[in-house]
Amino acid sequence: MKTAMLLGVLVLAITVPVLLMSSGWMTACCGASSGHEGHGSHVTAASAPTTAQSQPAVVNTRCPIMSSSKIDPAKVPANLTREFKGQKVGFCCGGCPSAWDKLTDAEKETKLNASK
Repeated sequence: MKTAMLLGVLVLAITVPVLLMSSGWMTACCGASSGHEGHGSHVTAASAPTTAQSQPAVVNTRCPIMSSSKIDPAKVPANLTREFKGQKVGFCCGGCPSAWDKLTDAEKETKLNASK
């Protein structure tokens, strides 16, 4: 009986964080040290939708907010993009576009140039 209970607790301890991460409730991306919270799901080339409609070509290869996060320009979904001076900018997760929206144009230009 104790073994079965321990096994059940172990399964929950592993399953719940995985489910929360996949639903966007927990994410390692854009941690508190970056100064913004409330992100959606993290998108990588492996997890990005592959329909042509959700594959806007973006001009950057790294997220301009989380500069260490690489992105695949051909696989960034439309909800993780913003238009800036006639260019489509891509982001790594749901929290980054809103952080981008809060920047001045000068800050955006500096971050975008560093993310290409």
